Amino acid sequence: MAGEVPMVASNEVIDVDDSRDTILDSAFSDQSSTTASLTSSIMKYTYEHGRRYHKYQEGQGYLMPNDEKEQEHLNIISHMFKLVLGGRLFLAPIPQDVKRVLDIGTGTGDWAIDMADRYPDAVVIGNDLSPIQPGLVPPNVQFEIDDVENDWAHSVPFDYIHCRFMASSIRDWPRLFRQVYENLQPNGYAEFYDFDFFFRSDDNSLSPTHEMYINCSETTGAAEKIGQTACPGPHLADWASEAGFVNIKEHKLKIPVGPWAKDPKLKEIGAWNQLQAMEGMEGWTMALLTRVNGWSEERVREHLVRLKRDYLDTKIHAYMTGYVVYGQRPEHKN
Repeated sequence: MAGEVPMVASNEVIDVDDSRDTILDSAFSDQSSTTASLTSSIMKYTYEHGRRYHKYQEGQGYLMPNDEKEQEHLNIISHMFKLVLGGRLFLAPIPQDVKRVLDIGTGTGDWAIDMADRYPDAVVIGNDLSPIQPGLVPPNVQFEIDDVENDWAHSVPFDYIHCRFMASSIRDWPRLFRQVYENLQPNGYAEFYDFDFFFRSDDNSLSPTHEMYINCSETTGAAEKIGQTACPGPHLADWASEAGFVNIKEHKLKIPVGPWAKDPKLKEIGAWNQLQAMEGMEGWTMALLTRVNGWSEERVREHLVRLKRDYLDTKIHAYMTGYVVYGQRPEHKN
C-alpha cells in the first residue's frame, strides 16, 4: 500500500551480522545511454581531472560530472531506491488515472521510464541539466534539458511531481518547493527523496578520525560555501509545509553503508549503497574539494584511496538517514 516503507525507521537500531567477514560479491553490467537530438550548446562538455562535466548553465553551482561513470552511479542509486521501497516507484497515494507526471533531476531517466511503463496513459516528463537519457524510450516519455531553478514554462499543471537525490544541486530549496506547488493540479501530490549525508553508527564504530567522516565534513562544508544545501533531507517536510502543501507525510529511514546488517534485505540494500558510494565518491568529491576547498588533485586522490578503505572496512557499521516526504496541494488555496 502507498505510504508504507519496508525499511528500518530512524529511531530503530540495525542488528549487525557478526558472522560475516567479507563483502558481498555482485556483478554489474555496463549500461551506456544514448542522448536525444539536442542543440549543440547543450551537447558541449568540459573536462577536468579525467571527468566530464556539463557546459549547460556552467558555473551555476552544480559540480557533479555527467560522464558514463556518473551515469552508472545514478543507475545504481536508482536500483537501491527500488530496493528501499520494496519495488515501488512512489509512496504518495496518487490515483490510477494520473495523466501528467514530472521527474525533477531525472538523470539517466530510469525512474521516468519505469513510471511511463507503469502508467502508459500518462505523459511523463523528465527534467535535467544534462542530455544523458536514452533515446529508445516509451512513447509517453519526454525529456527536457533545463535548469529547474529557472522559472518554469509548463502551461499545463501536473498530477504528480517526483524529486529525488538533488542534494548539492539546488541553491534555493524553498523557491523550488513553491514552483512545484504552483505547477501541481489541485489535489495533486509531490514527493521528495533525499539524505542527511553525515554517516553515523549506533555502536560508535565510526569516529571523526575515519575518512568517511572527514569526507562528509569536507564535501558538505564546501557545498554550503557555494550556496548549495548538501543535507536537504531533514528540511524537506518544513519546506513542503511553508510552500502550502497539506497531508504531509515524512519517513526517516536508516540505510546501511555496506552489507553489515543481519537482516537479509538490509544486507542487500547496504551492499548496493556501498557500491554507489564507491562509484560516486570521486564525482561528489573532486570538483568540490579542488574548486572550493583548494585541495590539489593529488591530495583528493590520496583521500579517496583511504575513503574506499573505510567503505570496505567490515568493522565500520555506518548508515545514512534517508528522508521520503510527500504532500498534497489542497483543492483550494488557503
